[in-house]
Amino acid sequence: MQSRSNQNVLGIDVSHHNGKVDWKKVAKDGYKFVYLKLTEGKSYVDKTTYNNYIAAKNAGLRVGFYHYAHVTNNPVDEVNFFLQKVGDMKADLPHCLDLEESKGLSKAKVSAFGLKWMEYLEQKTGITPILYTGYSFMGNFTNTMAKYPLWVARYSGSNRIKGFNSPGSSTIWKSWAMFQFTDSGKVSGISGKVDINEMDINFFKLIDTGVGLVGVANPPSSYRKGDSGLGVKELQQNLLKLGEKLPKYGADGSFGAELEEAVKSFQSKNKLKVDGIAGETTLATVADSINELNKPKEEDLPKVTSLGDRYSFQVRAKKDIGVYKYSNLAVNQRILKQDTVFSVYGFTEGVKAYAVPGGFVQAKDVDTLPATLITGGLSESMEDEFRAFLKGEGIDAELHVHATGNPSAQITVSGIDQVKVKQFLDEKDWWYQ
Repeated sequence: MQSRSNQNVLGIDVSHHNGKVDWKKVAKDGYKFVYLKLTEGKSYVDKTTYNNYIAAKNAGLRVGFYHYAHVTNNPVDEVNFFLQKVGDMKADLPHCLDLEESKGLSKAKVSAFGLKWMEYLEQKTGITPILYTGYSFMGNFTNTMAKYPLWVARYSGSNRIKGFNSPGSSTIWKSWAMFQFTDSGKVSGISGKVDINEMDINFFKLIDTGVGLVGVANPPSSYRKGDSGLGVKELQQNLLKLGEKLPKYGADGSFGAELEEAVKSFQSKNKLKVDGIAGETTLATVADSINELNKPKEEDLPKVTSLGDRYSFQVRAKKDIGVYKYSNLAVNQRILKQDTVFSVYGFTEGVKAYAVPGGFVQAKDVDTLPATLITGGLSESMEDEFRAFLKGEGIDAELHVHATGNPSAQITVSGIDQVKVKQFLDEKDWWYQ
């Protein structure tokens, strides 16, 4: 994942553990945003959140809320509880799922909880949430979570204030949206140690609405004329992707007459109630439409040459690698561990990807395993033809010929070369095993 940058934006996250905060001093110290702990599980609410929300907003900070998950709960129940407590508070930052304990559950179950939590919240609010977790815990997720932005925590022992320049690599996420590089920061206005985070500048520009004032807002499952904030901005961004027009103001984070007409247009095209209000049904339809839009189209997919069982060959994973849903290596859906041996049943043009059970892997991520083929009844003319074939195809494999008894030959090849040799032998109708 990427390194830190001086262009990135600094912020903090706090809970009741941080005590009373002087938010004006925090802002004066150069911090631009704060995530406030709001809820945990299905019953805990941080009592300091509302007052911190008001004071931080009025000091000019962008404010977001996070929920600490208990994976043994129903994720829908946790989202509903979280949104109930958000109420009319207006988030400037994506809602955050803090998931850092497995409670003994498997990777598949942890990921299933996280995915359901994120997808359900996205449908309810129209806001793409962000996942917070520790670097050491990322191995508890499958690639189903890759479509959501990552907020990763990783510190560096005694040198925590400086922190790592990068949290490290990941087989799931190519980049981080936020990096919590220390839990021992010192910030004006806060008496003790505090978590400090760096937000990638491009992510900040994507989500920032420029709206920082506290005002009356509709619940997060409904946006209408007069509303503003992150949910409105993402609604505008999505409608633009779906072909609606916002020629004057674009995705400015404010719900005016232009956005109202765009919402009505979308509702009409999708046979929804045409009222210009982005309620729960409209937001869910927008989310479904964006997911459909992001699916690779048939014409965008590389041609796959099928090998079947007869010409399949074996490979070994060089490292932990992704298995992708499509042949253009889109949608990384699961991980195969390093040194896993499996069969390849097809390949794409240019041999950039191999077709394997359940999806595709990058060809560069695996080593092909050699197989030895033995022929029988090989005459001198057949041997000459065999050698000419190998030379013409550029196959660098030694053909060992045994002339005693029934003349035979032995060749060891791997990968696509193995496929070519088998196909050649079949075309000639020569016996081999």
